[in-house]
Amino acid sequence: ESLSSSSSLSEDEDFTNHGHQQMTMPNPDYGCNTYIKFGAMKDYAMNKLNADYVATGHYAQLWHRDYLTSFDEKSKYCESPFHQWMSETSQSLEKQVIDSISGRPEEDWILDNHTQSSGDVPPLPMLLAGVDRSKDQTYFLSGVKGQALRNVIFPLGHLAKSQSATQADNNNDNDNSYQTVRDIAQQANIPTASKRDSMGICFIGKRNFGQFVSQYLPETPQPGNFVDVDTGEIVGRHEGAVLYTLGEGARISGAKLRYFVCGKGGAVRDDNDDANTVFVCNSTHHPALYADELFVDFHAFNWIGLGDGDVVQGQSNDYNHIPRPLLEGRSLTLLARVRHLQPLTPCTVTWNRSDKNKSGDKGYLTVRFDKAMRAITPGQIVALYAGADGLVCLGGGIITGPGASYMDRGLDVTAGMLHPSGYNDLSIRNT
Repeated sequence: ESLSSSSSLSEDEDFTNHGHQQMTMPNPDYGCNTYIKFGAMKDYAMNKLNADYVATGHYAQLWHRDYLTSFDEKSKYCESPFHQWMSETSQSLEKQVIDSISGRPEEDWILDNHTQSSGDVPPLPMLLAGVDRSKDQTYFLSGVKGQALRNVIFPLGHLAKSQSATQADNNNDNDNSYQTVRDIAQQANIPTASKRDSMGICFIGKRNFGQFVSQYLPETPQPGNFVDVDTGEIVGRHEGAVLYTLGEGARISGAKLRYFVCGKGGAVRDDNDDANTVFVCNSTHHPALYADELFVDFHAFNWIGLGDGDVVQGQSNDYNHIPRPLLEGRSLTLLARVRHLQPLTPCTVTWNRSDKNKSGDKGYLTVRFDKAMRAITPGQIVALYAGADGLVCLGGGIITGPGASYMDRGLDVTAGMLHPSGYNDLSIRNT
């Protein structure tokens, strides 16, 4: 059996196609990690190649909490450098997690959530941010199931990519003694040691993403109108609403103003609204782009490292991976981001349970932010974090939609209300 025949690959296609059918643009890196790298690839390595562990170059860390307690002293790893590294890493990460949560009573449930396991099932690994926060990839890993992270290691997670990152973390200290990934690569004469960072989507490269996606859509994108959200006027034409993401520049040929995508058809705002309309606004900080809450289907949110969720001794543990406060009807005070490397922002998470008569429907999560968030986009990901510095990634899920925009609520936006939309967002300062 080849890797390409894996059912996980078809799951990734279903994930992508479902998003397109909903007129949303799925997050390809989230799907790739969830279904391909830690689905099909890992299964192939473990089951076909008889691998003991799978290592990838992600900038993230995994605390294998059961490694020392379950380690077989008679195993072939006992005297190996690998065992020494795993042992030291497990102890170091345990201390970091405890220190990060210490003094935060609202998060004291994390380490003993349902005692983390049932029966003889060992606790799941806990996903932690990489030391180099400028490269941290936990956002893209937030959809990976806890079971899939067993027997996985991230050897780069405790390293910075370059000296510039270490100096930034040390408040511009000029101490260059910390060894980085590029240092190690140069010592090993690896050709890519000084190669520029790649920001493209893996497996796609530098191809036009819209053209690439169009090849896999169930239907060919249809042209439609750009409509000014303030005036209701048609200000241009586009090649297909599905090819646009909220918040991006609309790039309207011949337009005198610079427009940004702030909505898609179906809102019935005026006579120009249809299913293929793309609404635009003329400011990157327009009220139509901002909301302070979002929603996620509860069953679609992936909690990481809080339990096993497996069947143990004939009984299902569907709820032991759910944060204890939510089960008790309380809300969670956490940190969140809705884009890769976006600065973390405080939020409150509430579980809105549905009618119990609805089979399999567990309701939805409401994530309410302390500040206005720009371009909360259906189909994209919200990832939740805990700890004083957001060290612990608790998981992520696909956003079903934002709350009402500030425009719909009749509210204006001011600089002090806004949260940066990305790590390099220079339009918001001193907020």
